[in-house]
Amino acid sequence: MIFTKQAQHRKKEPMFGWVLSYVKPYRGWVMICIIAALLVAVADIWMGILIKTMVEHTNNFDKLVSIALIIFCLTIVGFLSKYFITYSAARFSSRAMRDLKNSMAAHLEKVPMSTMDKYHSGDLVSRLTTDAQILQSFLQKHFFQLFYLPVVFVGALGLLLTINWKLIIFSIAILPVAIAITGWMSKPLQKYSEQMQDHLGQTNAIAQDTLSGIHMVKAFQLEDVLYRKYHAGMKQVLTNAFQAEKKRAWMTAPGILLFSSPILFFVAYGGYLIQAGELDLGSLVIFSYLLHFIIEPLSLAPVLFAQVQETSGAAKRLQEIFSQPVEQNDQPAIPVDPKAIPVQFENVTFAYEQAKILDHVSFTLHPNKTIALVGASGSGKSTIMKLLCGFYQMEPGNGRLNVFGHSMADWNMTDMRSYLSMVSQDTTLFPVSIAENISYGRIHATQDEIIAAAKAANAHDFIMELPEGYQTKVGERGSRLSGGQKQRIAIARAILKDAPILLLDEPTSALDTESEALVQEALENVMKNRTVLVIAHRLSTIKDADEVLVLEQGQIVERGTHYDLLAQGGVYTRLYQKQFATEMHSSLAAGGV
Repeated sequence: MIFTKQAQHRKKEPMFGWVLSYVKPYRGWVMICIIAALLVAVADIWMGILIKTMVEHTNNFDKLVSIALIIFCLTIVGFLSKYFITYSAARFSSRAMRDLKNSMAAHLEKVPMSTMDKYHSGDLVSRLTTDAQILQSFLQKHFFQLFYLPVVFVGALGLLLTINWKLIIFSIAILPVAIAITGWMSKPLQKYSEQMQDHLGQTNAIAQDTLSGIHMVKAFQLEDVLYRKYHAGMKQVLTNAFQAEKKRAWMTAPGILLFSSPILFFVAYGGYLIQAGELDLGSLVIFSYLLHFIIEPLSLAPVLFAQVQETSGAAKRLQEIFSQPVEQNDQPAIPVDPKAIPVQFENVTFAYEQAKILDHVSFTLHPNKTIALVGASGSGKSTIMKLLCGFYQMEPGNGRLNVFGHSMADWNMTDMRSYLSMVSQDTTLFPVSIAENISYGRIHATQDEIIAAAKAANAHDFIMELPEGYQTKVGERGSRLSGGQKQRIAIARAILKDAPILLLDEPTSALDTESEALVQEALENVMKNRTVLVIAHRLSTIKDADEVLVLEQGQIVERGTHYDLLAQGGVYTRLYQKQFATEMHSSLAAGGV
């Protein structure tokens, strides 16, 4: 198997189990946060006891001064503890989310292309940013409450029960009903949060597509079309947000009423107990102070539960990515025999879901030989390339693909790809300098090696004509360069990598005649002394191939040299004649005939 399931164990963990695993390395700051929260809770309860003592000793000045001094010290302790709660929570939450984002980015790099094709890059960016920010906000603003609220509630309740159990029971009798009602009302919040994040990811994807393809958007007057899509997506995001806020608003009004009722009951029944002689002034004061620490935890519990529900929606979206299988990269390095056959397809059958693309394809690519793949669109040419690059997984029993004599299932994918260089029609350049783009072929290459590769790719002259030469920034996806210039940069990168197997995926199909000539010359330089598999759009570029494979509906229907196939008068001949007629027509049109 090319892909492994090592990440899928995360599905069995609790929703926040794997999130907390990123918090664990910063347990020191977590402990500071927890201890500070407990100190605040103890200080709050102790403050109530001291206030009661002050009321009972109003005629003892020395006692009052000593109590006031203790209260002042507790105030300082509370102030410092709250500072450490805020600071420590910010420390461990931000670092944990940094690690989570790094881990997710590293995981995405290992996810196979078959999985990546299911997601839009804009949606993945949204998960890395917005969803991770929701998690961080919960850890930073609400984590400490999981420890503070239970302690202060239990402490206040225990103390008040010892003073007058009838008053406290009567005052909080309605609170279980309030908790049940608000808990029931908060249930839809997770659904609304998930829907909002999903629509936000889709909207971000639309925005990213618009910005990355702005030239085509303007050329085809698609501004209004894409704006309407973006507007509809944002409208749905706002709808989900309003639904969540509406639910919170409905929770607020009855919540205030229900959770303020204990105060009304306390005043009414407390007054009665004072008249009956069952409650003194000191007890009444501490009741009025500590009752807040009973009501607050209970009133915040549904709110905290709602926060957990919303955070679960974001966590679920992140966990979905982490649960995806990754490529096989833990295999030991395979020693390569230079004399081994570089590429061998043996009865390979492959289908995307239910659509069969390749049907028992077999061929052997020998060292320093060139095989060309030709055929109509959809015949399976690009799929052969993708299988060879390990982008897609072959099901067991559907043939065998060997690279240097070893099955693809035995390879570490990173090691295997080190033996491949690729130049495709869709050139990928990064928004950095030309020199850095070329150096991605071999990261530690020297400037002299980069220049040598550029010269071999016929790129050096045009690079030196640019204002900043090799330090010129190419823009997003190489937008500041022409198609031929981008292609020659890609060829220079492939030359610098110096891999033994070269894959060419229609590298000249989108170029004009002049650019094609320069690129073709560069390709001839990079093809020297290499094993080459080329997909050709223009059949005139593969006349010198050692073997041409003609594909039709996923099968190899003809094979041989260019001239042998022309002599057969079959599928290849028809493709060649059609291509020749098209090129002739284009040539005549360009000449004004």
